Amino acid sequence: MRRLVLLIIFNCLIFTSCDDGDIITIELEFDKVLELCGDLNSENYVVYDIRFDPNESLTLLFPGSTANDEIFDPEESPSEQIIIINGSSVLLNLRRYNGDPSGLICQEIPDSNVTITSDQAATSGEVIALSTFTDDDNDSIAAILEDINGNGDLEDDDTDGDGIPNYRDADDDNDNVLTKNENPDVNGDGLIDDAQDTDENGIPDYLDSDDDGDGTDTRFEDENDNGNLFDDYASGAIDPRFLDDQNNDIFISTNLNPNNFERTIVVKFDIYNTDLGIINADYIDFGTFTKVLQIED
Repeated sequence: MRRLVLLIIFNCLIFTSCDDGDIITIELEFDKVLELCGDLNSENYVVYDIRFDPNESLTLLFPGSTANDEIFDPEESPSEQIIIINGSSVLLNLRRYNGDPSGLICQEIPDSNVTITSDQAATSGEVIALSTFTDDDNDSIAAILEDINGNGDLEDDDTDGDGIPNYRDADDDNDNVLTKNENPDVNGDGLIDDAQDTDENGIPDYLDSDDDGDGTDTRFEDENDNGNLFDDYASGAIDPRFLDDQNNDIFISTNLNPNNFERTIVVKFDIYNTDLGIINADYIDFGTFTKVLQIED
């Protein structure tokens, strides 16, 4: 378990043996993997870490607002928000319990068998929340390999021109067959140098709108119009129509599959110049909160 290290200055009015400027290191054994009470657009957010033996929690409560909502759903990466601890609407608490605190922090009706035995509350301090996110279409191709033009900018690579860059596009050629189902990495080594190319035209199937080269776009070979190109066979054929160059009938497709991608949001919380009872901390590495969203384009 990683240790949460606080550099603190003891209040000399209480500990008379210390001299001005003495710094003592106190170690609190939190793992810095943060949890969250509430979801997006909550009236209040509670971010917390807990540990056992002894049973303790470190919690940060702050109100929901347009700015604070963006901490957990940022529009840009990276983005930073500053929250001021004031001891009323924004609270930082280090608490000890007589039992497992897991069911006490978020629940409206807490476990009556567990009580708080010690509560050190901060009245001041500054919290900096740094939010970053990464997007991935989970199409079996690493995002860096979807930089088609090789300029280091993933946003300007949009093979099918649908307005969604390839690294967020689960169907890179807009043929209604997911990229991951067009064998972009046949041997599974993480590279795409062996990507399937059915018609051998030099364009891998996942980037080719006409996979079998029969002159009919793949998306118009969905005979039953159910969005699944793998169950449409011409009479006597052993390959589905979109991989069968001997059958090029056109079927107008209206069932287009939506695009979904995964966004992983990571929020790093750092706390500066705060106090927790007798503890004055210049810096607390509070920890990191991670959330994964499924987004439909």
